[in-house]
Amino acid sequence: GSHSLLYNMTVLSRDGFVQSRFFAEGYLDRQAFLHYDHKKGRAEPWGRWAETLAAETWETETMDLNESWKELRKLLAEILSLQEEKGGLHSLQETVGCDINEDSHPQGFRLLYFNGELLLSCYPEPHGCTLPQSSARTLAMEMELSKHYQAHVQGELCRRLRSYLESWPGFTERTEPPAVNVTHSQDSEGMVHLTGKAFGFFPRSISVVWFRDEEPMSWDAQESGDVLSDGNGTYYTWETVKIPQGEEQWVKCIVEHSGNHSSHLAPL
Repeated sequence: GSHSLLYNMTVLSRDGFVQSRFFAEGYLDRQAFLHYDHKKGRAEPWGRWAETLAAETWETETMDLNESWKELRKLLAEILSLQEEKGGLHSLQETVGCDINEDSHPQGFRLLYFNGELLLSCYPEPHGCTLPQSSARTLAMEMELSKHYQAHVQGELCRRLRSYLESWPGFTERTEPPAVNVTHSQDSEGMVHLTGKAFGFFPRSISVVWFRDEEPMSWDAQESGDVLSDGNGTYYTWETVKIPQGEEQWVKCIVEHSGNHSSHLAPL
C-alpha cells in the first residue's frame, strides 16, 4: 500500500524580529507521532507507537528539527529583509516529507509558505524546485534549496520512512476495544439526554447506536460526534439521544467495533 511521512514546521516574526519559538509536528500515515517541545528544545514522542521507538530515533529527529529551525529562522530573516512592510506578525511554514506509492516508488516533497502563500515547491525530477517569482536572488536560493531537497528530503526522509514502516504495520494491525461510558443529564423541559461515549479504540471504524425496544432509534432523535484522534494512537466518539423522563429503562446503547459488539444500559 501507500505510506507517508510528513513534518510541519513553523517560525514567526513580530515587528521585523524573528521569534525564538518553533512549532513542529510529525505524521506517519497521517497519524501524529512526534511534536517538538520548545522548552526542552527536543523532539518528543506523541502516541503509543512512537513511545516504542528507540532513544536514538529521538536524538536524530531532534538534531534534524533543530537544524530546520535554524534554517527557517535564517530564511525568514532574509525574506523579511526584502519586504517593505515588516511590522505585524509574519509566518514561514515548511511542510516536508516523503510518500511511498503503491508501486513502492518513494517521492520526497518540500513546500514553503510565507504568510500562508506558497513560496517554493520541490518535487522529484523532472519538476525540481520552483518559486512563483524569479529574480537573481530567488534563483540563487532555488539552486541552494534544490541541493538540500535532493540530499535531505529525497534521500534521508525517504530512508527514514522505510525504517519506520518496519515497526509500523504491527501497530496499525492491532485491535484495541473501546471503553464505553453512558452519562445522563436532564434539560429544563424535562427531557433526558443520554450520551454513550466510546474511547481508547483502534482501528477508527466504529458504530455507536441507541436502541429502543430492540430497534435502532431514528437518526432524528440522535446526535452524533465525529470519530476523533485522542493523540495517543487511539480514537474516541459519542452518540447522544433525547427521550422523555421515565423512559430510560427502554433504551440501550449498542457499540460495534472490529467484529465485537457490546450493550450498555442507561444509568437509572
